Parts: sequence; C-alpha cells; structure tokens
Amino acid sequence: MNHYETLIQKCLEREKEETKKGAQIGSVILSRLEKRLERQFFPKFQELSFRFALRLKSVSSREEFDLFHRSYIQAFRQDIKTRGGTIVSYGEAQKPVNIFLKEYVEKSKLMDAALAERLSPLLHVTLDGIIIMYMQSFFREDYNAFIAPVSKHCGLIDTFDITQYRNKDISESLQNQLMFINHEVYTAWQSWFRNISPGRPVLLDTVWSIARKTLLN
Repeated sequence: MNHYETLIQKCLEREKEETKKGAQIGSVILSRLEKRLERQFFPKFQELSFRFALRLKSVSSREEFDLFHRSYIQAFRQDIKTRGGTIVSYGEAQKPVNIFLKEYVEKSKLMDAALAERLSPLLHVTLDGIIIMYMQSFFREDYNAFIAPVSKHCGLIDTFDITQYRNKDISESLQNQLMFINHEVYTAWQSWFRNISPGRPVLLDTVWSIARKTLLN
C-alpha cells in the first residue's frame, strides 16, 4: 500500500489556499452537473436538501450518517431526473448531495457548532471523474485493492432504465464515469477515502483542484 502523507499535506495546503481566496469549488462542480440534470432542478433540490438537513440532529455515528446519506440520495433519485427524463445514477446523485452537506455542515453557520463538529468527520468525499482519474493514476496499487474488486462484481448500472450493462462489456474508463457508479462502488470509494484520512475524509475534496492542476495543465 502507498503512504498518503504527501497527499494529505497537499490537501491541507490547498484547503488553506481555497479558504483564503474564498474559492467555491462546489459551485463550479454543480454548474457542470446542471447540464446533465432536469431544467430548473436547483429549487427542487434545495427544498429536498433542507428537509433532509433537519434529520442531521439525530445522527450520532458513522453508521447512522451512512444510512441517512443513502436515504437522501434515494430521495434525490426519485424526485429529480436527468435532462432526458431518465433516472439519475447513484454516482451522479451523490455529487450535489455531498456538496450541499459539506456547505451546510462546515460553512453555512446554520448549524449548532457542537453538532457541526460532530458531523464533519462523517461527511463523504464528493466523488468526481477527475478525482477518480487522479487516484487511479497515482495510487494504482491501492485502487486495485479497494476499488477494482468491487467494480468487477457490480455488473449492472444502478438505474431503473430498461437498459442493463454487463461489467464485461464496459471498459475501465467507462466504469469510472459517474453514470456507471452504483452504491456498492461508491461505498468502496468512501471506505478508501476514510482509510487515507480517517479523522476527516472530506479533506480529500481538495484532490479535485489538485488533480486539475496535475492532470489537465
């Protein structure tokens, strides 16, 4: 297994820079996702999210948070469709959900400080294609240990579409697209992130901006 000290240090430095600049990475990611989701999805998402936010007061453990998170995504997938009117995949739905939860818990100041401190270590990393590409490229051995075995066993795209994709027919690059990520694969990613940064996994959200500089420049 690779050691993650350098990655953690980069993330801490990047988070400090983003805080100083007032960078809104979540807004950038959401603006790109908006093209994929139904028109005017945001008011519906906002209403759904604040309704679920009220439930956070009763969350006191990682297990409870993960159950809350899954029910939130399931509600999102029932209420909001893609631009073409189809079911949003689990991988696509987790993006706005995780962005909202991080903003609400860590930045909005709408939550009691003690509750926010309790919930912050439970937050999930927003899984994105750029983060996937970065982790796959620079931590290949660990990717093969944490993610590849699960991807091989999760043979069907996690939507309610009639079309079903068998894993053997999907290349690795396609598997890493959010539309092909179901709950099992998503959970494997979060387990890996928790292994890397157990105290506060959501720190790894900054891998998104690190990866953009590393891979796309």
